[in-house]
Amino acid sequence: MRYGINIKHFAYLLCGVMSLGFVQPTGKIIFRNPSFEDTPRQSASPVGWTSSPESTPDIQPGAWDVACQPQDGKSCVGLVTREDGTREDISQAMSSPLKKGICYEFSMFLAHAPKYVGHNQSVRLRVWGGSSKGAKAYLLDSSPLITHSDWKNYSFSFTPPADIKYLTFEASFGAGITFFYKGNVLLDNCSVIETCERA
Repeated sequence: MRYGINIKHFAYLLCGVMSLGFVQPTGKIIFRNPSFEDTPRQSASPVGWTSSPESTPDIQPGAWDVACQPQDGKSCVGLVTREDGTREDISQAMSSPLKKGICYEFSMFLAHAPKYVGHNQSVRLRVWGGSSKGAKAYLLDSSPLITHSDWKNYSFSFTPPADIKYLTFEASFGAGITFFYKGNVLLDNCSVIETCERA
């Protein structure tokens, strides 16, 4: 009887220790499929990500003859802007909400494809937050104009004015631009989202 109790206690202890490896680190939120891995093709969102059915991104390389090499893994994603003012985006529900008033930061690699079936101009990437898929309730941060074809790592930081459940990445025209044009931006290798401290 005593032997059975010891085995039972050991089993509980072992389960508790093993479970520690699956706990998300405090203050960190992990993107699902952060490097946009999937089969390259036109008008599709990588697994774990969603977009508007009317304006889907492309999984690169190869779609629309884009000849880019991913920064990480075997694929990346491309977003375009159009002359009619529409712009592509891609969204994901966070594994836990981003809380109002807390500073967060993450990074992502961005590049520009010189040739993208006519969508060849440089654009920037905007980061939106909202409470539902694709919602753009709060503009959280923005990159500068992405003019380089090589991959560069960009940091984003923001303090949500309300609790955020979804993040949306959107291709957008240059700051201060008063006309619409055809452009593109490539995304790859998102870091984890961590809390940060404001000075």
